[in-house]
Amino acid sequence: MINVLLIEDSAVFVMGLKLALSAHFNVDSVASPGAAVAYLNAHPDTDIAVVDITLESETDGLTLLDILREAFPAVRTLVLSHYKNPAYILRAITSGACAYLAKDSAPESIIEAIEHVADDKCLFFGETIDAHKILSLFGGRDNLDARKPQGLTPRELEVLQLTSSGYSNGQIASALSISLNTVDSYKERIKGKFGLDSIVECVATAAAKGMVTV
Repeated sequence: MINVLLIEDSAVFVMGLKLALSAHFNVDSVASPGAAVAYLNAHPDTDIAVVDITLESETDGLTLLDILREAFPAVRTLVLSHYKNPAYILRAITSGACAYLAKDSAPESIIEAIEHVADDKCLFFGETIDAHKILSLFGGRDNLDARKPQGLTPRELEVLQLTSSGYSNGQIASALSISLNTVDSYKERIKGKFGLDSIVECVATAAAKGMVTV
């Protein structure tokens, strides 16, 4: 049977979800990122982690996805969230999530998603997520499968988001611990992948698609 860990800080939501899932999977739960890491260290047979991206903790669910990807590569992650914002979905997918569902998804959809992810199949989106919009956001199926929106690497996406947030090249270099020349190189590659002449145009295009927040 598939072993599932719910990482969710709403006790009421966990109670209902466990009730829906326990007939199909071995289900356990924790309420914080720290507890999740401790649990996974103690239970290496865990197959799936279901993550809420809005955990009330110093480490949010999106950052936790990065931690899980690095520390527990065998554990496949599924995001279950109230948020349907494309920027959140993009961030989750580029951080390794194998599925993204809204919390208003039917229990049957969540069960299907867990089984889908456990079988190591392609990315799965819940019925209330506009999968066609996400495909467009990534710029095609190949980019989506590679988890590279518009062909951007995670670091290029970081540079684009920081630029959108008003960071100067110097501030970006400091935030990412890279040189100014490296920042310039990233921006040149970003412009090339968007096929645009200026980073301002890239930011505007990315913001219009929901790839970055402004």
